[in-house]
Parts: sequence; structure tokens; C-alpha cells
Amino acid sequence: MTADPRCYDRRGIPIERGDIVKVFHFIGANRKRHYMLKQCLGLSRYPSSPEGWQGVFFSHLNFREIGDRDNGPYHETPGEQLAEYEIVQSIKCDHEQRERKDTTHDR
Repeated sequence: MTADPRCYDRRGIPIERGDIVKVFHFIGANRKRHYMLKQCLGLSRYPSSPEGWQGVFFSHLNFREIGDRDNGPYHETPGEQLAEYEIVQSIKCDHEQRERKDTTHDR
């Protein structure tokens, strides 16, 4: 199990369970950037994964749970700052006030 059970968006804000994030998807023929919206399900693991392995899971806003087949949720590594993710809404509307990850040592 990892010491930091969260991921961070591109601004260093911790992504928490219930947050809606905007995720880069692709650049179209007209060079327009296209995005998807995902919801953080929190720290968990796939039922078939090894004991002790965990990831931060995100749903496709289609109410699929962990373990569902056919376009179910996907995961990211806990502790990482995700350059293509940005929190756009949180349950308590507190994401702008959360303490940001110190990225000065990462440069």
C-alpha cells in the first residue's frame, strides 16, 4: 500500500472521491482539443488484482462499478500528479481551497 492514497490534478490539487475531473482525450482534425469528464471513485483495487495492489479509480460517468465489464472504470497510480487532469467540480465545492502538492522538489 502506498503512503499517499490520492492523485493530484495538473495544478497540484488532490483529487478526492466524488470529484469530477476534465481529462484530455484527443486533438481533432481542426486542432481542437477534446476532453472527457470522469468521476473519482477513490482508492480501490480490481477483484482479480494481487493483494496489496491499489489504484485511484475513475468512472466514465456511466455508473459502472469496479469489476464491471464493458467500459468499466480505469485507474491511475496513487501519489502521481496527472498533467492531463483538472478538477472542475467537487461534492463540497472545496477543491480550490485544498492544500496543493508541493512540486518545487519535482523540477
